[in-house]
Amino acid sequence: MTGMPVLLALMLTMVALDDAPGADDAVNLAEIERLLLTQPGAVEQAWTQLSRGGLPRIEPIAGDAGRSRVTFFYKAGSDVTGVRLNSVINAVQVDWPVEDFVRDYTLPMQRLGGSPIWRLSLDIPRDVQASYSFLVTRPGGTDRVTDPHNPRHLRGRAAEAVLSLDRVGDVSVLAPVPPSWLPAAEMRQVASDALSRPVSLDIHPAAGGTAASPVLILYDAFNWGGRAPAWEIVHNLAESGDIPPMHVVLIDQLDPGSDESLYADQSAFIVDELLPFLRAEYGWQLSRRDVVLGGASRRGLSAAITGLSRPAAIGAVLSLSGSFYWAPPGEAPEWLARQLAEAPGEAPRFLLAAGSLEHVVTSTNQGHVMLETNRNMAGALNAAGYQTGLHIYPGGHDIAAWRLALADSLQTLFAPADQ
Repeated sequence: MTGMPVLLALMLTMVALDDAPGADDAVNLAEIERLLLTQPGAVEQAWTQLSRGGLPRIEPIAGDAGRSRVTFFYKAGSDVTGVRLNSVINAVQVDWPVEDFVRDYTLPMQRLGGSPIWRLSLDIPRDVQASYSFLVTRPGGTDRVTDPHNPRHLRGRAAEAVLSLDRVGDVSVLAPVPPSWLPAAEMRQVASDALSRPVSLDIHPAAGGTAASPVLILYDAFNWGGRAPAWEIVHNLAESGDIPPMHVVLIDQLDPGSDESLYADQSAFIVDELLPFLRAEYGWQLSRRDVVLGGASRRGLSAAITGLSRPAAIGAVLSLSGSFYWAPPGEAPEWLARQLAEAPGEAPRFLLAAGSLEHVVTSTNQGHVMLETNRNMAGALNAAGYQTGLHIYPGGHDIAAWRLALADSLQTLFAPADQ
């Protein structure tokens, strides 16, 4: 990206140089383990050495230029009976199928030298960015805790730490944006007949935007509002000249019962209620080509269904790790790909993204994993005549990677036609 404001570029440079976990001198774990075995009281001395420079520890792997060895550490109290790593990066080691998430997908950490310091090492592709946390078990139960020794975190209270390896793409798009640089956001409600409830909206008008500016409508205000503010990503892209100024509208949630209507209730809400509300209340023109609808996981599936069923209202669909394995009861998996008719003359553009680590068989997907079902859906859309792009991003089913996948999708959507 070009044209990033000097202040933001400086902030990102400082993070890269000063806050890189594991950037300090290498630590000899074998020596520390021997120290703890021979001197059980040396826990604080060992922990100081381990945590110096930040955690987790990241080291090269001899003969493997594509991966780094990442070692996670957690210093627990004496009452802790178990610690497990909770992250999508567990996909590099987990056994299939995953039927119980904690038992089958989270990975147990081991005590270092019999001490209250717990550790786990994984070999991770060097272009991966992913969030992680620890599941800490005590006699009273299990708590999810973050890694306070990693300076990189998602936003929000007790947010997960983020593992970001050295070949991750340009992260300047994730730079925080001072509120004073942006128009005031509004929280509004729409009484939806389609969904039979009031729908809460976070509305972020574009800095430098007009009534004719495009709008990005995203499901899931918890993720895109609290953990990974989508309006900051959009603003940074616009400041860099990669996309035009865009308004951002965040929808509170995807209704869990919408699958019973094959998500037709969501389509009715978006097209018949939300878009008229935005035109009437904000004066936004919102021609078809200016409406970009997106979401992740099941929300990406719902966005795709709306684009297919109401093409006259939607200009583009951004689906991140869309749940295209889904099918109504009694139907075979990947139902939506079998419903495609020939694309109409004015059809939405589809940009699908899936993670390189989304290959784990679960009791939910029944072997129809995200990576392959997204490839299959992209192929079906192209065969039906829809302009469709597929991006395989480095990471898993995780907001930390979806942030960059969203930025890539928006850049692709607005790239000049000759690129």
